Amino acid sequence: MAKVLVAGAGIGGVMAAYRLAQNGFDVTVYEAKSYDKVTYDWHDDIAKDVFARVGLPQPDESMRREKRNWTFVVPGSPKHLFVPLEVATDYTIMRRPLLHWLIGLAREAGAKFEFETTVGLWVKEDKVLGLAVDDHNVKADLVIDCTGVDSRLREMVPEVYKIQQKPDQYEVFSAFRGFFERNEGVEVPDHETNRAYLLHQGGKGISWCIADPADKEVDILIGRADGLDDNTLNVLLESLREDNPVLSDKLVSGGKVCRIPIRYPLTRMVADGYVAIGDAAFMTIPMLGSGMAASLDAAQILSEVLVQHQSVSKEALWHYQVRFFKQVGADFCSVDVLKRWLLNCNPDDIRWVVDSGVLAESDFGAVATGEPFKLTVKQIIQKACKGISRLHVLLAIAGVMKKGEKAKKVALAIPEVYDEEAISRWEAKLHKFLK
Repeated sequence: MAKVLVAGAGIGGVMAAYRLAQNGFDVTVYEAKSYDKVTYDWHDDIAKDVFARVGLPQPDESMRREKRNWTFVVPGSPKHLFVPLEVATDYTIMRRPLLHWLIGLAREAGAKFEFETTVGLWVKEDKVLGLAVDDHNVKADLVIDCTGVDSRLREMVPEVYKIQQKPDQYEVFSAFRGFFERNEGVEVPDHETNRAYLLHQGGKGISWCIADPADKEVDILIGRADGLDDNTLNVLLESLREDNPVLSDKLVSGGKVCRIPIRYPLTRMVADGYVAIGDAAFMTIPMLGSGMAASLDAAQILSEVLVQHQSVSKEALWHYQVRFFKQVGADFCSVDVLKRWLLNCNPDDIRWVVDSGVLAESDFGAVATGEPFKLTVKQIIQKACKGISRLHVLLAIAGVMKKGEKAKKVALAIPEVYDEEAISRWEAKLHKFLK
């Protein structure tokens, strides 16, 4: 069986290691951090149904709980959008316990793990031979890159494969995540425990304040697509405190600024002997940057492709990319169109579409879970009546919807087989919608 090296113990990489080890592959995972410090020490949302879809049991209740309702706060608007989750489709889950659980499964299946190691891509004459681990080279048939949005490995892949080395402007969030003490005696209405601030303080990004009674601390995220310096961070934190009296100024944990992809998936994520997964392949919901479910799906697809084709050529691995785009990636392309419009539109127009009811709670609820923004003919007529005073804004929204639908259609038309000319034509068509 093939020898597989996984660079980075992320959700997708470890899940791939688990499935491949189950199928007899010789798998070793290399991770820069220690076992106790691996991944982020916080919770995020993940689709409940992904576990059954990839053949995993539901995670233990100690690491998960039901997702709470969200309230969207729009700049300058007195009206808040309350998005009820009558039937919650997501869990809120702790990332580190989830990953430790997956590592345990992978180890039981025979995968090996090496923590606190530094890796680079071992390339010779435009061929990926394996990994440069610390001070020596380790040969492999396949390298799975799970080293994140700023992957050095991805940048080292030979140019002949035309894999995008770095994300472009507005495709990465600089995100602060911190957990603060609660101010005693401050009550938070049940429907206001999770607040998300669109274009917070007029910036290109989103912030949130989660004051769930089930948590001892208040969970803060501040994400900006145009960078996040210390002064901006402090201003936004103070703004959140003014609007959320429960939030104290005492940081308990977290407090780092991380980089998270918020764009459509890589249009080329495979090469001979190399494949990217998770954040290294930009597999996150463009609106919020959540990617755990997509990474699990991708890992399952990758393992099935490798077992079926018994090859690590770019032609065989391309089937992994095709299946991912058809199952997940095409929807993300559609959502990315809306995200780019939101980041660049006039905040006053966003306030108006909320105040007028042109965009309702259900519209925000869909895109927050990675679904394309859709309207029926009846809904369009109803919104046209509400939007007549600012017809240009309504027309812009209609244009964004149409553009998103076209982007998804093009994404779904990904070439079924690896053909350089066909892939280049497909990429060019898709990129026109996502600039």
